[in-house]
Amino acid sequence: MKQPLRTALRTRLAGFGAVSLGTVVFTQGVLFVAYGVLGWPGVVANVVAVCVAALPAYLANRRWVWRRADRHSVSREILPFWAYSLAGLAASTVLVALADRAWDAPVAVMAANLAGFGALWIGKFLLLDRVLFARDDETAS
Repeated sequence: MKQPLRTALRTRLAGFGAVSLGTVVFTQGVLFVAYGVLGWPGVVANVVAVCVAALPAYLANRRWVWRRADRHSVSREILPFWAYSLAGLAASTVLVALADRAWDAPVAVMAANLAGFGALWIGKFLLLDRVLFARDDETAS
């Protein structure tokens, strides 16, 4: 039996939140190791952390949150997902560069990364829910 649309939306939002939390933990771990342990420049560490985390985030959202198991569409799913991820990367990289220059501390760089992606979080959910992984039966209502 199908869930009412409002319940289904809440379920997807909760799942997206869980995937986002996992992605944040993974990204922050890579960022901490690259910047705080290996001593990479903040911008380089941020780019690597975001790019490494993007693929599992895409796959987990697609499969677990939106229950999509059909073929991946490069033009309808993958490219828009990466474009939005690159927007988050750009925002976080600017903030990371500023934090790295001002404080030269792992906690500041990690907070800057979170701020950049946090600002785009709701927009990413709407993009995934209404465009990338939308199903015809759900968008008709």
